[in-house]
Amino acid sequence: MGELPTSFSILANGVENMDFAYFLRRLDYGCHVDPDKEAVIFQDIRITYKELKERAYRFANALMSLEVSKGDRVAVLLRNCAKWFDIFFGIASLGAVMVPVNFLLKSREMEFVLNDSGASILVVGEDLLPMVDLDKKDTPGLREIICICSEDPPAPALSYEKLTSKAKNEPPHHVAVQTDDLFVLQYTSGTTGFPKGAMHTQGTLLWNSFHQVGDFDVTENERYLCVPGLCWVAGLHDFTLPTLWMGGTVILMPSGGLDIAHLLDLIEKEKITKVLLVPTVLKQFVDFPELSQDRVDSLQAVLTGAEPVPVTVIEKFNRLLPESTLLQGYGLSEGPTIALYLKKEDALRKIGSAGKPCTNCELMVVDDSMERVPPGVKGEILIRSPATMVGYWNQPEATQKAFEGGWLHTGDLAEYDDEGYIYITGRKKDMYISGGLNVYPAEIENVIIRDPLVSEAAVIGIQDEKWGEVGCAVIVPREGQEIEIEEIKKLC
Repeated sequence: MGELPTSFSILANGVENMDFAYFLRRLDYGCHVDPDKEAVIFQDIRITYKELKERAYRFANALMSLEVSKGDRVAVLLRNCAKWFDIFFGIASLGAVMVPVNFLLKSREMEFVLNDSGASILVVGEDLLPMVDLDKKDTPGLREIICICSEDPPAPALSYEKLTSKAKNEPPHHVAVQTDDLFVLQYTSGTTGFPKGAMHTQGTLLWNSFHQVGDFDVTENERYLCVPGLCWVAGLHDFTLPTLWMGGTVILMPSGGLDIAHLLDLIEKEKITKVLLVPTVLKQFVDFPELSQDRVDSLQAVLTGAEPVPVTVIEKFNRLLPESTLLQGYGLSEGPTIALYLKKEDALRKIGSAGKPCTNCELMVVDDSMERVPPGVKGEILIRSPATMVGYWNQPEATQKAFEGGWLHTGDLAEYDDEGYIYITGRKKDMYISGGLNVYPAEIENVIIRDPLVSEAAVIGIQDEKWGEVGCAVIVPREGQEIEIEEIKKLC
């Protein structure tokens, strides 16, 4: 198990003095991570742990030069790229708060996140810069916009390269980061149509990483292929951070345009040990004609989840890849990001189950009175874990409701069998899942009713062979008006 005792000794001593800034400090102290080992691989870029530390410190000191201090919010609007990790650990070492922004959002939704979080800095990729109001008329709280681009960005945006090139690659001075410090605001959509910022501390994210080390046997030999966007919890927090914590290597894929042939080539070339594939992608993976155990002989485990996995996909995976483990899981942005998982030996015996709770997660299935339901009876999933969020940003009422009775109310419905295996059966929340992503009808309805010809609109999820579910909008036009469907599609 390599250096597992180091991490578990940390757990034994508690995490009251631990934070993600320690990840960089231990490299300074000569701890178990090899500084010359590759930490991150992205396309042709290969970054060692020593280089990652220096890059992160440069970004932290660049932020300090812009008068960013502990507790300030730094929003990140990027597709997958190598600098994601510089930014994450740089913000961690400064004690600031990272606000990942989903690059699939529209400009108005992005502006809501920036304003609601109170972000003073925005780091944005060149390709996403058109989404940003450079004059900051609609985001008055933004002090600076930092652009990662090949040339000088348009004013008043600042160049990421120029800022960091001038900064020192040393730890930021006079910064004391604590385990209970707020670290990440992970915005998650809601039934009202307005996203809520799930508040995670250094400690809640550490616990989320620590349990994965043991539950999924993450070692210093890990070579994890990260497919999802790092702006989502499944991208950054499932296997990615645990792999780096243990001194393994993260191979990062670009966002969008996923090609199964390229995915398979990468697994073969980089000797990938673990990968996360949402069911939509997993189905394409097992259906790919060139897939064979010989080509992926290094692949130990594939994690999947976010929606039910078809039985035929499970059977085909186990037939084609008998030496690899298919792990089904369930998690949420509020944490833990992997709260349940189903082991390979139970995949066919417990078809349709999301498994049992991970080692740091206590779970109940209850009725409306918060009484535990018997086996075979539907109820809501409640979770209690040191990896759960501490609340919703600036929403005390929503926080109180979410933690009623001392448990996190997930809004997901499930039942369990006599052996304690959990089966997700539906959602109390008004939501459907398309391609592994949560879609809240209220958000789409709020867009459709902007059309002056629309009187009412309701969106529901319907089954789809490729995406699992897709949205179907039922629209009532205003009296005497006719609606052009193509116009509504353009609006959406």
